[in-house]
Amino acid sequence: MFDGICDALHREMDQLEEKYSNGAQMNPSDLEYIDKMAHALKSLATYDAMKGNSEYNAGYDGGSYARGRSRTTGRYISRDGGYSRDQDGYRRY
Repeated sequence: MFDGICDALHREMDQLEEKYSNGAQMNPSDLEYIDKMAHALKSLATYDAMKGNSEYNAGYDGGSYARGRSRTTGRYISRDGGYSRDQDGYRRY
């Protein structure tokens, strides 16, 4: 998600990396620019990860078996909806 934006941010960061690897001195405006781009990349990655882990997209997706909280009840749930009990009467998570 947002691949075009992420690619553009990476290209900008690559250009600054090349500039500073050639010995240029970092100035305050470039530092602020780098900080904003890094923050944007982290925010987009976090949004993407959180969207992929919503209870509406529940189910093992090759990632973690970690539990999350239900948006409606606030209770912990497994990624496969895990409130049901198995034949032995235990909850599965």
